[in-house]
Amino acid sequence: MGLLAKSNDEKEMDPLTKASWYGVELFGKLFGDKVKQNDAISEETINLNAPPQSIQETLERIQLDIDRSYFLSGNVDTLIYDEDCVFADPFVSFRGRDRFVDNLQNLGSFITKYSAKMLDYTQDENTVKTRVMVKLELNLPWKPVLAWPWGVTYDIDPETFLVTKHEEAWDIEPLEGVKQIFRKPTTQIKE
Repeated sequence: MGLLAKSNDEKEMDPLTKASWYGVELFGKLFGDKVKQNDAISEETINLNAPPQSIQETLERIQLDIDRSYFLSGNVDTLIYDEDCVFADPFVSFRGRDRFVDNLQNLGSFITKYSAKMLDYTQDENTVKTRVMVKLELNLPWKPVLAWPWGVTYDIDPETFLVTKHEEAWDIEPLEGVKQIFRKPTTQIKE
């Protein structure tokens, strides 16, 4: 796979894969068009302008984020995440809510179409696990479509009710995911 566990929030990978990830992140910072937060997306009983006040509220707000495909749209409820939250995916892990939000918003500006179908959702008292079939078309001249099952484990602090770890898992090797960017699409996104 190219990844070795270095510590709880650091990962090692081959230099090409690592350079690809940081290149995409830099490209997004330079050319991405920030997606604006949509404060209108809420339920009347939930105050999205304040951190969650209970585990149940955190769970409900995670579900709201999932319902609006935050990972594709860039529209994420930032206040459910601890400022020092660990964000990990098959490429890299880092600490910091602001960097995560910037990356999501930059990615959202490069997506022209997307679909997400929930495959699995489980929760216990302090953890949520999701698995979603994701397809997204990138705003590049050849319109590549990236498609694979993707999941997230959210760890919630029982005292602060904030997500302290957001760990992604992909049902594809990271390098294979990067290769999809440079290929003609093998699937389509139904509108």
